[in-house]
Amino acid sequence: MKYYGLDWIGTILGLMSIYYLGRKKKIGFVFRIAASTFWVMFGVIAGTTAGIVANVVVILLSLSGLKQWRTETSNEQ
Repeated sequence: MKYYGLDWIGTILGLMSIYYLGRKKKIGFVFRIAASTFWVMFGVIAGTTAGIVANVVVILLSLSGLKQWRTETSNEQ
């Protein structure tokens, strides 16, 4: 088990994020951030700079999306 299951955990969390975001649930962003964190760890072990950079960007985009969603939700009330 060369990658300690990081790839499987990242995959499962990533699929969960798609499921919840498709149902317009904010928790999908949390699952996406968690998935990308595991993919960053995988990238470090595998030595893939592109994978690390891509997933750091996904984390930042997810944080931005979550912030925007919260702002829009608070403006609706």
